[in-house]
This record gives sequence, C-alpha cells and structure tokens, in this order.
Amino acid sequence: MQLLRHTQRPVGRLYGPLLHTLFLLLLLSLGAHASSGDRQRSFVKCLGTCTLTDCTPTSPALPLHLRLLGWSCESNCDYHCQRTLTQQARRDGRRIHQYHGKWPFVRLWGVQEPASVLFSVLNGWAHLRSLPLVRSIHGMHPMRRWLTVFVVIGAWAWVCSAVFHTRDFPLTEMLDYFSAGLNVLYILFLGIVRAMRLDSWRQTRIVALVCGLAYAAHVGYLLRDFDYGYNMAANAVVGLLSNVAWLVVAMQAYRNRQPFWWKPAVLIVLTDLAFSLELFDFAPWLDTFDAHSLWHAATIPIIGQWYDYLVRDAKWDMFLDQQRKS
Repeated sequence: MQLLRHTQRPVGRLYGPLLHTLFLLLLLSLGAHASSGDRQRSFVKCLGTCTLTDCTPTSPALPLHLRLLGWSCESNCDYHCQRTLTQQARRDGRRIHQYHGKWPFVRLWGVQEPASVLFSVLNGWAHLRSLPLVRSIHGMHPMRRWLTVFVVIGAWAWVCSAVFHTRDFPLTEMLDYFSAGLNVLYILFLGIVRAMRLDSWRQTRIVALVCGLAYAAHVGYLLRDFDYGYNMAANAVVGLLSNVAWLVVAMQAYRNRQPFWWKPAVLIVLTDLAFSLELFDFAPWLDTFDAHSLWHAATIPIIGQWYDYLVRDAKWDMFLDQQRKS
C-alpha cells in the first residue's frame, strides 16, 4: 500500500487516488471468500469513497502513533468503514460481519485487538515472574535448566502474540505462529524429560535433537506454504502427545506417593478447556472481548500453577533422593 503513495507524483493527482481504489478493489476481489464483510457492497463503496477523498497527496498525515504502528491512510479507511458498518448493524439488530478474517474490534491507540494484547502481555509476565521460583530448585537438578529455558520460550511466545495482535502483518503473523508452535513443542519436551526421568544432557540430547529437527521441518514447510490447516493439525498432534506425556508423569508421581500427583492431570484438563473457548467464535463483547482473547485470559492463572507443580515436582525428586541415600 505504501508503495503506491510514492507513485502518485508521476501519475498526477487524479490517477493516484484512482490507483488506490483499483488496488483496494483488487485486494477485495482476491480475498472475496475470506470473510462475509469483505463482500458487502456497502463496505466496498465506503472503502472506495474514503480512499478517493481522504488518501490524496494533499490529505493531512495520520497521527504519529498510528504511523508508528504501521497504519496507512488506506488501512485507516478500512478500519473506519468496518466500525461504521458494525455500529449501523448493531443499531438495526443485524448480523455483525467479519472483515479480512477478523472481527471488527475497536482499536486503542492504534492497537488492533487491545484485549488480546493485554492478556498476551499478562501471560508473558506470568512466565517471567516464575523465574525466582525456578531458581529455588537445587542447581544439581536438571529441571532447573529446562524450566529456565521454558521461562524464556514462554515469555517470547507471548511477546510475539502481543505484537501480532497489536498489528496483523505477514511478519508478525509468522512470528506468532512459529513461537506458539515452539512453546507447544517445548511443553512436550518437558513432559518427555520428566516421564523418562532424564537426568543428564547425554540422556536428553537425543530427545532435544528429535524435537529440534521436527520444529525446523515444521517451520521450513510453513515458510514454503503457509498452510493454516496443517499448522493447526500439527499443533493439535503435539498437544495430544504432550497430554499423554504429562498423564504418565502424574501416574509416576502417584506411585511415588507424591501428595500433589493429581495436579498435572487437572492442569491438562484446564488447559484444554481454556483452548476450547476458541470453538465459540462470537462477535466481540463491547467490540473488544472475543473468544480468542478470553482464551488468552484463561491461561494466565494456569501458567503460574504449572510452574508451581513443576518446581514442587523437582523438589520432591530431591527429597526422594535424600531419603534413598540416608
């Protein structure tokens, strides 16, 4: 879109806005099957009119905070047309449409999905604030190392989520998907390490290598062909395997008479229930809170409880070792 703004000078003031409109109509025609709102005549008309009148060489620049977040005149028109039509639909009791695969959220200071951004930040904070708890594990226990890595990967994944929900671009989308996939895979890695009681790097490196190669192949495939269906299926399979691994950990903990052996099984159920919120795709409450943002909200307390269990589990290991030695 921005490239077109540089082409206005040689083609003149009349043809510049016309090219904007033709380009926008081309995008709409290419994505006609993406969302019902994209096919609305009122939306196409609003977008074309706004672009012709507001996106001229003499039009005032957008506010600085919008430009810093990558908003262009055209995307700003797109946003305002969505909001206008959504407000009209609410007043008339008509259906709320999605546009470009997303619900029409109210932006805040240029942020596209403020609720999802806020909850993503809080999830990242839930990982970071667990670092002192992880460091309370004895330095000789291998889980101290792996949980420290988990803090970094978890925080990074939620930062990428916050960036993506702030502004949806191809790059931010890829970062979000790739970091989320890494986070899901690492939870499986942790489950395998605990289920197999791998105590040294020599024992663990084969599992780490297999997971690393699988992740590299996954990312490589998506870079060639960003297949959303495949990505969802791959993460679902990894998540299912992770559930199995942690159920094995829970059964082992039960045999070891661990007082809190039940906790990973409960957390698996809670995590799956939180994710199931994605199935209830509804127009956002107050134009802000949709099913996706509520899923992010639900995982905030679960993260802290996972760290609580993992740290207590490692300390229980140390306690059993001391008992065996005494």
